[in-house]
Amino acid sequence: MIILIFLLQGLNLDFFWVALFTPLLLFLMFQLAAFVRFLRLHQFLSTVEVEILPTFTDTRVISQDYQKIIVALDHYHRNNYQQLASFDKSLLDLTTLWTHQMKVPLSALDLMVQTNRLTASDVENQVLELDNYLNILLSYLRLQHTATDFRFETFDMADIIHVIIKKYANQFILKDLSVTVTGSYQVTSDKKWLTVAIEQLINNAVKYTKKGSVAIVLDQGILISDTGIGILPEDIPRIFDHGFTGFNGRKMQKSTGLGLYLTKDILKQLNFDIKITSQIDQGTEVTITPHDIK
Repeated sequence: MIILIFLLQGLNLDFFWVALFTPLLLFLMFQLAAFVRFLRLHQFLSTVEVEILPTFTDTRVISQDYQKIIVALDHYHRNNYQQLASFDKSLLDLTTLWTHQMKVPLSALDLMVQTNRLTASDVENQVLELDNYLNILLSYLRLQHTATDFRFETFDMADIIHVIIKKYANQFILKDLSVTVTGSYQVTSDKKWLTVAIEQLINNAVKYTKKGSVAIVLDQGILISDTGIGILPEDIPRIFDHGFTGFNGRKMQKSTGLGLYLTKDILKQLNFDIKITSQIDQGTEVTITPHDIK
């Protein structure tokens, strides 16, 4: 119609073609730029990995890309929520059991006061139990955020062992247990966390040994052996599980089921392996070696 009007009026069509193709060229250039942006956006969105691909009702490419991202984010946050919920449940179960275990030495102290049978050694033993339970809980909580907590240094394991033995000296004397430390072992690791792990093992050796001895040998690793009550064969595969107390723990009512779990976790993060062998009424041996030594 525009061309017909131009012809009927005798106007020059050159102006028409200029007026038509100039904005058309600009429009095509704009569309080309928009298409390039579309391809880049589609390429970027396509790099998002999605494990679950639902059926999309919108067939537009970019809409499907965004829906994939939404599904991926939803899946990611669901997983995080499940992990947090699982951690909260584990922490609640732990604190419930921990609170129950804390009552045992407190009740013992209360009974001593009521019966007027307080002695320095008995009080020291109960306080040591309280201190151990408290350290277990605090170490467990701190271990969840140890990304920047490790401080590595070179030291002799014998120094750690002697400090721990001195701490438990009263229990060794009370049970008339002999303790020997032989050898030396230079190691580069985190001294604080390694002390926490080794203390749990020595504490167990003293706790479950009624008579005899505890021997510690240092030679390219750590060997802790005792003459205690031993561990049932069916309990050994699970002794490092979270919350597992085993027959001995239930029988003696002195286990939170967290000490060995904490020890295994610490040693794993410090690149150590731990192995436990045991025989009922004969004793238990715990072997700790660097991960690269077979």
